[in-house]
Amino acid sequence: MKAGNVISFGDKRQGEQRVTLREGYQGTINACRQLLVKGLPKMMDSLFERLDDVLYDQADKSVSDQQQADYFEAMRCLRRDREQVESSFNKELLGRFDRFWVHGSGAPSGELTGEITSDEMGLVESDDLEEGLAITGMISKGNNTFYRDLYALDQRFSYLMNGARIEEDGNPLAPVAICEAFRQAVTGIAVNLPVKLVIYKQFEKEVFSRLGPLYDQINAVLAKAGVQPGIKPTVRRNSPYQGASATTTGRREEGGGAADEAGQARELFSTLQQLLRSQRPAPPVYDPELPVQTVDSGDLLSALSAMQHQHTGSGAVEVMDAGTLRSVVLQMPQLGASNDANRALGRADDDTIDVIAMLFEFILDDPGLTDGMRALLARLQIPMLKVAILDKSFFGRKDHPARRLLNSMAQAAIGWTESSGRSGDGLYAQIESLVGRILNEFDDNLELFDELQGQFSAYLEREQRAVQVAEERAAQVTQGKEALVEAKRYVAEEIGRCLSIYDAVPDVAQNLVRDAWNDVLLLIYLRKGRESEEWVEAVKLMERLVWSVMPKPSQRERQELLRAIPELLKGLRSGLSDISYNQHKMTRAFKSLQARHLACLRGGRAVTESDGRSGSDSGSSSHGAGVMEEIVLESGGDVRARPEASADAGAVPSDEFDRLGDELSVGQWIELTREDGETLRAKLSWRSAVTGTCLFVNRKGLKVAEVSGTGLAEWMRNGKAKLLPQPDNPLMDRALNSMVNELNDSASTTEGRESTDPR
Repeated sequence: MKAGNVISFGDKRQGEQRVTLREGYQGTINACRQLLVKGLPKMMDSLFERLDDVLYDQADKSVSDQQQADYFEAMRCLRRDREQVESSFNKELLGRFDRFWVHGSGAPSGELTGEITSDEMGLVESDDLEEGLAITGMISKGNNTFYRDLYALDQRFSYLMNGARIEEDGNPLAPVAICEAFRQAVTGIAVNLPVKLVIYKQFEKEVFSRLGPLYDQINAVLAKAGVQPGIKPTVRRNSPYQGASATTTGRREEGGGAADEAGQARELFSTLQQLLRSQRPAPPVYDPELPVQTVDSGDLLSALSAMQHQHTGSGAVEVMDAGTLRSVVLQMPQLGASNDANRALGRADDDTIDVIAMLFEFILDDPGLTDGMRALLARLQIPMLKVAILDKSFFGRKDHPARRLLNSMAQAAIGWTESSGRSGDGLYAQIESLVGRILNEFDDNLELFDELQGQFSAYLEREQRAVQVAEERAAQVTQGKEALVEAKRYVAEEIGRCLSIYDAVPDVAQNLVRDAWNDVLLLIYLRKGRESEEWVEAVKLMERLVWSVMPKPSQRERQELLRAIPELLKGLRSGLSDISYNQHKMTRAFKSLQARHLACLRGGRAVTESDGRSGSDSGSSSHGAGVMEEIVLESGGDVRARPEASADAGAVPSDEFDRLGDELSVGQWIELTREDGETLRAKLSWRSAVTGTCLFVNRKGLKVAEVSGTGLAEWMRNGKAKLLPQPDNPLMDRALNSMVNELNDSASTTEGRESTDPR
């Protein structure tokens, strides 16, 4: 046969196995090859026409002369070597196609597999790694976009080869084969990495955008020739390669950032696959008399959709482990009868079931969720499995729409308890509505999650506005109470200091200071602060009052008192009037004060027991203790000691719970257990910078508890309070981290046992 437009099946390579083709289909295979012969030049023409413009735009945007020179040099090299690149690409891809019909789907050595293992990453240079990530990202996106077309081609090619199995990535027209052919074609072009990444990205845009029509044409030729015509046609999903305008094609490339992101997302899933495979039990045993039928991803999605719709009711749904989920799926009627074949899932789909099953086990063990919310989110296991099958970036992209919605629901649910209620327009009803819409409406349209995320965000924003008002009111009340407690404490200390200046202070002055001037000082402290001029003057007047009732043995002191009395009385009367002090009490106090002043002006006499008490027992200590007792009673016995009192020699050393109490940040949630055993959830809304008092509110912004930092530490120490997950650490991130850590630990334990096994 000719080697041009028809296939030559000669030139058997020594050591390679030949395949047997069905008779009568050589013309059909040649017709498929002709589609390649006609289509490949058009693909490459489109690539080079756009690539010249893209590189020119990149040169125009360059930030340095050297960078601009690199792009212009790349343009020159590509124009010079274009014919060679096109010829090499066409020859390599057609050669793969021809070899496939002779030697089957065994991949030649050195061929890309679409994956880069972690061990390989450590052995390659940085540039090679970045180039590899760009290519694997392209392959991953192509496999995901055209998986229905590739499945149909695999089935039809297998039929032409008398049922020979098509190995994974063994199809000569698969994205991995196309990418490898192009990689080899551009290997000899002398360009740096940023330029090469731009070339790869443009190849992805221009060539992959034409694969869909090419696959359709080849499948149509095969079906028309009677090759598996029963494979049902499907509506092509939206392709990421369609709709990109010529204007934006070259302006969004900054050195392959998108390819890196795709590669990183694929790397995470690949890591999970490798870890899970090391823990997976022995593969199932199939009936050797029956062929193994691999379930198409499209059929798998149909079966999962049927399972999903079975869960649309309000009944409880249990999260299924991987084995149960796999078993149930394979029994679904949407996969057809299996009496004449062993039915098995594809490797990627099988791994995805493992990852999602384990992921949901971790999600529903998360302490941030109550039982009611766990039951709701458990209903999303099947939809999220479908999402992961459709788009493997679900695991690696933090901004994936389905992942964002799941995180938002879990974060909002952290403050919900059964006491919040399930009916009405509350949070539970909102999340229940979202879950219901996903179960009823989600097929393969990922845009639904964006729509639901927008609706849920709008609900949370409306709720948050009301919560913020309630929180501010609760904080104002608590701040006002704390300010009052702090003011009373400070006034008590100031009065105690003033009364302690003298050994004995007559009752008339003590009573006036305790009963009346205390409130004057308190009002000034709250209104003006202790740094104000009014405060300074009020303290001086109090000190002057105490001095005025003490004995005046010398004529000079008596003259000073006589001059000070009018101003003293005027100041006292003004201050007491400001607090609307009782007029009858004021009159009696001033009469007693007048009598004491007259006694002092006559030369003074020894202070009797009726005039005052000796020593500090009746002075500062008794008064200070009385005021402090009043403060403690007003604050519910939860007053934090002042800093100077915390240095007592007998102080209890701080521990882990003291540290946790001190480091608890505003917005952090805790779970409190009441004396009756009921639990509630509360968020730290405000912490005093002065006393450390902590205000906790519920998710409606209403006050739940108020406690000092030391009291909070004691709550955690005795188990009354426990920390809940940080709100800025999303649920999916926590679950994935826990999952990877456990799998790594399990793998390390297994390796340790194997290394010590005497066998």
